[in-house]
Amino acid sequence: MLGEPAAATVAAMTAAIARRGPDDAGSFADPSGTVRLGFRRLAILDLSAAGHQPMLSKSGRSAIVFNGEIFNFPELRRELVATGFEPRSRADSEVLLELLERDGLAVLPRLRGMFAFAFYEIPERRLTLARDPFGIKPLHLRELPGGRLAFASQLDALMLPESDPSSPGELDPASLGLYLRLSHLPPPYGFYRGVSQLPPGSFLRRDAAGKKESGLYYSFAQPETFERRSRGELLERFESLLGQAVERHRLSDVPLGVFLSGGVDSPLVAAFAAEQARKEGMPLPAFILANPGWGQDEGPAARAYGEALGLSPRVTDFGPEETLSALDDLIAAQTEPFADFSLLPALLLSRLARREVKVVLSGDGGDELFYGYERPLSLLRDGAAFAWPRPIRRWLYAAGRLGLARRRGDTILFPTPGDYYLAVNSRFPEADLRALAPNLPGLPADFAIYRGEATGDWRSLLRFARRAEIAGQLQRGLKKLDMASMFHGLEARVPLLDLELAELAGAIDPLAHLTPEGGPAGELERKSLLRGLLSRKVPAELLPRRKLGFSVPLAELLRTVLRPRAEAALFDSELLPAGLFDRRRVAALWRAHQEGQVDAKWPLWAILALQWHLRRTPGTAA
Repeated sequence: MLGEPAAATVAAMTAAIARRGPDDAGSFADPSGTVRLGFRRLAILDLSAAGHQPMLSKSGRSAIVFNGEIFNFPELRRELVATGFEPRSRADSEVLLELLERDGLAVLPRLRGMFAFAFYEIPERRLTLARDPFGIKPLHLRELPGGRLAFASQLDALMLPESDPSSPGELDPASLGLYLRLSHLPPPYGFYRGVSQLPPGSFLRRDAAGKKESGLYYSFAQPETFERRSRGELLERFESLLGQAVERHRLSDVPLGVFLSGGVDSPLVAAFAAEQARKEGMPLPAFILANPGWGQDEGPAARAYGEALGLSPRVTDFGPEETLSALDDLIAAQTEPFADFSLLPALLLSRLARREVKVVLSGDGGDELFYGYERPLSLLRDGAAFAWPRPIRRWLYAAGRLGLARRRGDTILFPTPGDYYLAVNSRFPEADLRALAPNLPGLPADFAIYRGEATGDWRSLLRFARRAEIAGQLQRGLKKLDMASMFHGLEARVPLLDLELAELAGAIDPLAHLTPEGGPAGELERKSLLRGLLSRKVPAELLPRRKLGFSVPLAELLRTVLRPRAEAALFDSELLPAGLFDRRRVAALWRAHQEGQVDAKWPLWAILALQWHLRRTPGTAA
């Protein structure tokens, strides 16, 4: 916290994030009274007291609190040692601290890792906050009266009554509408007035005199001209880079395992990790979620991968009993409103892993970087039509339905590719939203995640699609992973978001990611390059024929085991925020869902997640 913070305030905020760091706690107070830092440690590298945070530099001129890992810190450490520096620890936090003191913001582009940190220069009374390039680690900010600034890894830590007893958090209506539409709130938006999220790849710097500086130090690049390589060359290059990324991400002084699904991404990460662990004679447990009886159960496919890779699978079931028993954890883990129900199975999987390890490797990021979703393919199939005026596109769509022209998807009915992306990412249909919350404002005026030119050029469409996936879907997925894993004191790492790997993915012809080897001309295959890599590691028959995703039977669960708790949240007290929802219409939608007339699981769950969060966040004016 910047600006004469009270010790009790920072102590309360630090206690609120205790589950993220159960191993150690610490605080630092600048003698000038300008800054107070608090930290909870999850000890991964250098488990000794030498890794304690907040950490002071060797010169005593600066301090840091740092959440995450710098995976290239061994090379950076060697560089420091070569200049005569004598480390006091084996922790990456010390390396980061000393480089920041020496080089300032210039060090940020050199970091390879996942991080959010606060770096304070004591003589200058200057604070610097920064976040990793893809937003793997969270960083929430709150502007307080008198020019004060509070920051934390969790939103709820900022909304405690102790943060500002005179000014409870006031919900921001535009951000609330964005959450209801997207099931989460992407950066830089905050749920409350004066609250925001530091965007990925950015920094914020302030000093005691009020001077402010902010900006991007990294932005994912997709060049207009791309590298031309054969499929064989691409596979060799990606195999080399992914192997290096996994090796860096395995750096740990505590036990490590892997999440394993029946898809492509996590089995690919697991395959490289298994090879490396086997050479080192290290154990590598694999953690699997099964959903027996559910049509999208990935358990059997994941077990088959585990056997093929020589892993020892640990399996946890996700079903009605587990759902009900874990519901309180789900509510507690939502440190901000979050309406993606797959958080619950992610919590179950994290709980299973934490019984044996403190670090897991996950496959998150593969779908967004390597075109794993249907949305980019839908744009590509009919994207040329965006070169035509919308009335002509409507005619083409209708003619296709009547058999008078080639049948086209409804993608082309949207004004722009961005409007299509916003619609398919909105789990709360606009008509339902207007009926249930008629006074809710539209999207924030500066909301630009899904803005894109209406162009028929397929390369520009694919570049737009990937940018939209990274700014939208990836942020939701990373938030879920962070919430679920850190709730159980588990560090989840994502090797597929390694910068060198990501930058190669962005530098090559986008179509190379979608062209299957030896497939018919014009055929498209999602994540074709990753599938090609995985086929080198496991029998080809294990590769999935269709994408299942981390899916759960939420619609049926709301009609059965979740029904009593859901009805209590919706109808036993006033819906929050007061006056927003038309309770009569919410009740009508609930009845229609219960009777099977509609599938309203996502709108209903968005409202439920909001109710649970607001009722357990005392420092707000809901």
